[in-house]
Amino acid sequence: MSKRPLDPGSPGASIVAEEVDLLARVAVAVSSRATHGEGEPQPGGAYDQELISLRDQIAEAKPEDIAPLVEQMARVAALAAGRRRDVALPIDPGSPYFAHMRLREGGAAGRPNGDGAGGHPGPPATDVRRRDILIGRRGFIDRASGVQIVDWRDAPVSQIYYRFDEGDDYDEVVDARHLAGVVEARRNVTIHHAALRRIGCPQGVYVASGEGRWFEAEGVAAPTLAGGSGKAARAPRQPPPPQRGKRSLGVHSGAVPRADKQLPEIAALIDPAQFDLITGGAGGGGATGLVVIQGGAGSGKTTVALHRVAWLVFHDPQRFRPSRCLVVVPSQALERYVAGVLPALGVRGVPVVTFHGWARATRRKVMPHLPDRYTEDTPAAVARIKKHPAMLALLAAAVDERTRAAGQELLAAPHGAEARAQLSWAWEESRSQVPLERMAAMTRWLRGEQAAALEGGDRPRIELALGRVRRRLRDVKTLFAELLTDAGRLRAALPTGGPDPVRDDEIRQLVEWVGAQQEDHAEAEHQDVDPELRTPVDGGDLDDSARGVAAGRLDAEDDALLLRLAQLLHGDLVRESDREPLRYDHLAIDEAQDLSAVEIKVLLDASVEHRGGGRSVTLCGDVAQRLVFDNAFRGWSELLSDVGLEGVPVRPLHLSYRSTEEVMLFARAVLGELAHEEEVAARPGAPVELLRFDAMGEAVGFLAEALRSLSGREPTASIALISRYPAQADAWHQALTRAEVPSLRRVRRQDFPFVPGVDVTDVTQVKGLEFDYVVLLDVTPANYPPTVEARHLLHIGATRAAHQLWLVTLGTPSPILPESLVATSTNEP
Repeated sequence: MSKRPLDPGSPGASIVAEEVDLLARVAVAVSSRATHGEGEPQPGGAYDQELISLRDQIAEAKPEDIAPLVEQMARVAALAAGRRRDVALPIDPGSPYFAHMRLREGGAAGRPNGDGAGGHPGPPATDVRRRDILIGRRGFIDRASGVQIVDWRDAPVSQIYYRFDEGDDYDEVVDARHLAGVVEARRNVTIHHAALRRIGCPQGVYVASGEGRWFEAEGVAAPTLAGGSGKAARAPRQPPPPQRGKRSLGVHSGAVPRADKQLPEIAALIDPAQFDLITGGAGGGGATGLVVIQGGAGSGKTTVALHRVAWLVFHDPQRFRPSRCLVVVPSQALERYVAGVLPALGVRGVPVVTFHGWARATRRKVMPHLPDRYTEDTPAAVARIKKHPAMLALLAAAVDERTRAAGQELLAAPHGAEARAQLSWAWEESRSQVPLERMAAMTRWLRGEQAAALEGGDRPRIELALGRVRRRLRDVKTLFAELLTDAGRLRAALPTGGPDPVRDDEIRQLVEWVGAQQEDHAEAEHQDVDPELRTPVDGGDLDDSARGVAAGRLDAEDDALLLRLAQLLHGDLVRESDREPLRYDHLAIDEAQDLSAVEIKVLLDASVEHRGGGRSVTLCGDVAQRLVFDNAFRGWSELLSDVGLEGVPVRPLHLSYRSTEEVMLFARAVLGELAHEEEVAARPGAPVELLRFDAMGEAVGFLAEALRSLSGREPTASIALISRYPAQADAWHQALTRAEVPSLRRVRRQDFPFVPGVDVTDVTQVKGLEFDYVVLLDVTPANYPPTVEARHLLHIGATRAAHQLWLVTLGTPSPILPESLVATSTNEP
């Protein structure tokens, strides 16, 4: 990566001067609005006078003095607005926009030789007009100063920024308006505390140091929405001189801050493919409908999902209410992170959840009488069967069978032939409804005029039978237990061959386990006994057998099955407290490949069917980043078929915004035959290195020195040390703590702080996150054997790295590593 001070006479210096001048004009326009409101002077004390003074100073200032004046103006304007509550600034003066494009309209732009289609003369040439369009989170127009900031979600002209590059001709009809011309300039900018910090454009990337000096940087990454803390500007700091022949962790050198740490607004980085998925263009699915996105690590899947939520809420707030949208993410770390990202996109109040957290909370609302204790020792075979796609058909068949039995019991209730005929007609009339809706329809019929003439005791007999079958249909717990303890039914429904077969002994284990779940827990059974007398000497459970562990508890997989049964019976997830259905206007489901077909189906059927457009859902994931291997995921087409969505196209994203080309090639090689057909394009970067040691002590000494050096050179870097298992992470953390590695943290339960430092964790914790530097620990045959699971886990760990990846092995390297990497590795002294 080359970095050099910007030559005052270079094209880059001219671009910087343009952008600094433009920001100054915006600051003047915003301060004028803050000072005078909508044109009428208002009392503001000393703040108004200071704003006017600063505005005048900016008009006469030298370029190098403009940035601090603008920053000061922003602070004063914010104070003035806070003091004067009746005047609200239309935009954030500290970060008013994130992109700039200059459009040339009129003349012969876009019309070679001025001819129209088919060789006919086109319309006469008009005067050339140039417009500077700024794109931000909110709109602001001041015609007197020539400032035009448009909202990226709303303004038709913003689509040109996302769909065309600098130098392109555009000719678009948007909202019945004809837009044609040439994109003369297209730049993304970073404005922090009202100071211009970074400019990204085809001519280069230009970044300002803390002192206001401008530099040109090359080889800069375009970032993506992800976890980690690689988003803060690094302070310029001279590193120690490199030692000859020594490996160094870090890609920063010199006194210039890395440009890719001064990131532009996420919305400025959306590429045309992502923009079409967000807005529904080019077959993206539109506002309603199902959009399925396959994207590799760092390709912007989550970016698209969250921006689509923002787009829908902004464009149709009546149909898409924030509180009735739902974002489902794979981990609690991402749950916390995304909950902070959505407000930055102008969307507040959207619930962000993990599936298991949502399912548990929803089950409590829908079936509050069920046990609320979970076991953590579910047998692997039991969990696998409960997540098997065949369970969807099994549940539906069981509900159909119970509904037919209910109908037969109802029809047998009346004695008279006339009453039986009328009842049969009413029952058939309701056949298109779900079971409990049919019960409600039968109740209405029984209370109506048609049933008023029933003879003798037929009416009360029907009413008694209706009450019995209604109670039976509402008893989800009993239906669940009966279904999962019926070995014959299970054997008939679950496959014996194919890609996901189920053995007879696994079915027996499931039946025994579910049977035990229906029993009272030992604590509840002996609750009348003195607590001291019923506490075992080892402090454990009264009954620590498999039956005792399961008794009175649910498995994590049970919530999805219970909720699915409730949907099949009620038609919706209905709250027990007020009988109101839980429905969502839009669903965004991230990392869908790690959910089971039952879980996906429950979520899909919890979404609203919009009139004329179907359900509005964004489903995204990556077949190469599986973290769950017992959910029978075989591919997108199979999953969509399992949940009844055959024929829905899968939209690919091919460009990686996070990891370098070297990291992506390594990750693809690790997958081997499991790699997706489409390769992902990425920027070049530092080589992936394999470091081999004979003992942990040597590795700790080398790694501690590298981490201390990196922390000194790049104090805002985020670094992850990722092991295969938690116990290994504990050992490395203890050893590196003794080596006095600064800012060292042990992350065990998704509690990433998202601040600079060194996080030591295991690979199951980092899904969906991003770090500047990643070191994979103990990449040995024992930890990463040649299995499907190990390949996916190593791929996930590697693709967390944004800039550089190291692998550390004690002894023999894993056999799934590329042979070329192993051949070039050496033992470190």
